Amino acid sequence: MIYINRFLVSFLALVLGIALGLIALSPPRHASVDSEGFSALRAREDILRIAVEPHTVWDQEKLDSVRTFLVERLTGMGLDVETFTYPPITDSFGHSYPLVNISASIPGKSGRNILLVSHYDSAPKKRSGEQEGSLGAADDGYGLSTMLEVARILKTRKGSLQNGIRFLFTDAEETGAYGAKAEMSQNAAAWADVNFVINIEARGVKGPALMFETGSKNRATIELFRKARQPFGYSFAADVYRKMPNFSDFTEFLNKGYAGINIAVIDDLSYYHTPRDNPDNISLSSMQHYGEQVLPIVLAYTSDLRYSNPDAFESKEDMVFFPWLPGVFVSYPTTIAWIISGIVLLLFSVWFAHKVMRKETSIGKSFFWLLSWLGMAIVALAAGLGISILLGKVKDIPWNVIYMPGIPFERFILWGLVLMAAIVPWLISFRRAVKDRENASLLAGSLALNMVVLLLAHLFMPGASFMFALPVLACLAGDFLREKTGLDWVVAIPAALVLGLFLPIVHLVGLALTIGALGILLFLAFLPLSMLGPLVSRP
Repeated sequence: MIYINRFLVSFLALVLGIALGLIALSPPRHASVDSEGFSALRAREDILRIAVEPHTVWDQEKLDSVRTFLVERLTGMGLDVETFTYPPITDSFGHSYPLVNISASIPGKSGRNILLVSHYDSAPKKRSGEQEGSLGAADDGYGLSTMLEVARILKTRKGSLQNGIRFLFTDAEETGAYGAKAEMSQNAAAWADVNFVINIEARGVKGPALMFETGSKNRATIELFRKARQPFGYSFAADVYRKMPNFSDFTEFLNKGYAGINIAVIDDLSYYHTPRDNPDNISLSSMQHYGEQVLPIVLAYTSDLRYSNPDAFESKEDMVFFPWLPGVFVSYPTTIAWIISGIVLLLFSVWFAHKVMRKETSIGKSFFWLLSWLGMAIVALAAGLGISILLGKVKDIPWNVIYMPGIPFERFILWGLVLMAAIVPWLISFRRAVKDRENASLLAGSLALNMVVLLLAHLFMPGASFMFALPVLACLAGDFLREKTGLDWVVAIPAALVLGLFLPIVHLVGLALTIGALGILLFLAFLPLSMLGPLVSRP
């Protein structure tokens, strides 16, 4: 009966955790075409006009047709439109062409503005075996259509805006963000009335629209981002992106000190920068999610005179933020993150002292299992690294830890190995807990390991601190509740919460970094799993 109970508890935690993770990753259903708010169906009509054919900077005639459409569309809605033309540049591929950016605006009473940015050029042919470049339906049709739909909604609203909104459609982003660079280097004074920027991008065609980048000292920025109807972003992603060599138009604004956010879908990289990025493959739910985030933020900004202050987004600290339970977006300053971690450390110390006093564990045994779990995590890291390198050699794809697309069945390989990483601590805990009654030692070692990683996160990647503090807290709470109630099933709840927190993170990191980061993913997944095994397998 003990074995059945533990299996049922594990199964219940797994089912609930997967459900929570899938809910977090599910973008909203698209709104009807007659909706008063943002409608992906209406936005799609613009994509159908924009993504008729590839329109790269290397084909100025086709790019000019998109430019003309945007100007006519904006003018037809009654916006103030102007173009900024810059002398021809020669890109790194050896092509020369002029730069033409499109600006539009809806003024507000204060003279202060929020700025929406997307690029209107599509990606040229970049992969061998392809006949032409991308049609730009997602990259950056998602951004263009979102901006046009937001403009349409604002123009139909009654009354004047307290703060205004500006739109910038940039040229030549795909070949080096030259349009944005020209604005910031040659026309910066034209944007002096802007104090917040939303860049809208795409690095795939589906999935939730992820807010993956902000500037530093982003407390006020995240407080505005919370106004989104379904905010979706992780502070660890912003920390990681700052350390990567990637760039977008948003990079140019950050370099000039602007506050703001960068949003993109990142699912299905196989469509990215290829002819398959066409209207047949767009996701209405992803488009709706862009709107459900961008529009409420714009409405909050344009209706609140507090944002008319040029220094409205200056802050002294960063925020830790993440979605967790359905409809719940958690955010708090890094100062509070340190306090939370201090409380977790105190609770762990009390819990550990209690277990030692009851002779359920000892310092020696707990330290042994800390080293054992660390060793297994390192093995997972090395195995993932080795497998990703091997896959690269088999498919003749250069290994790269942050970008290694083109591996067949990549997602199945990733999740299959993550499942193995989950089974190992569960089997070890199951057998050892029955044979030697070492459940408390197993759990103490894994909790201590996660506390060590928590400290490292605070020092080197503060936005990731929640990934270790909250799971440790959940496991401590679960063990306490089981001990007080005598009910085994109660631990399924905190275990499910931990799984529900981590499954989207592992999924998104896998999408963003591809299988080259398999070792990092397995190491990352193993840390919380090493706690859940002992937690749910106590006899």
